[in-house]
Amino acid sequence: MITFDQTLDSVERILEHLKSVAELDSMIEHVKDNLDDFSDMLEYAHKREFKSTDEALEYIDKILLPRLQGIIDALRSGTTDPMRRLTAAKEHSQRLLANLELVTDESADNFTP
Repeated sequence: MITFDQTLDSVERILEHLKSVAELDSMIEHVKDNLDDFSDMLEYAHKREFKSTDEALEYIDKILLPRLQGIIDALRSGTTDPMRRLTAAKEHSQRLLANLELVTDESADNFTP
């Protein structure tokens, strides 16, 4: 049987983990801004009249690819911990739900005439 204190502790842990939502929201906004900038860079490359294929490839290799890799790295590093905490919140919620369902079932059995 779960006590009120245990329930309160579980809810507090879940809320602590759910703070990750704000971190993910911030990261998503940051990535969107970076992707907008990257889109502008692609548009620039499309409009620019490169003198040769080598010049275009140099722009891709030196400018576009490093920028894209930076976006990927930032997304990967910025979402790993928040996603881990959200997974933990889900697991805590499932355990709490199971415990509360047990209490509800026990209560219903205790009140049966």
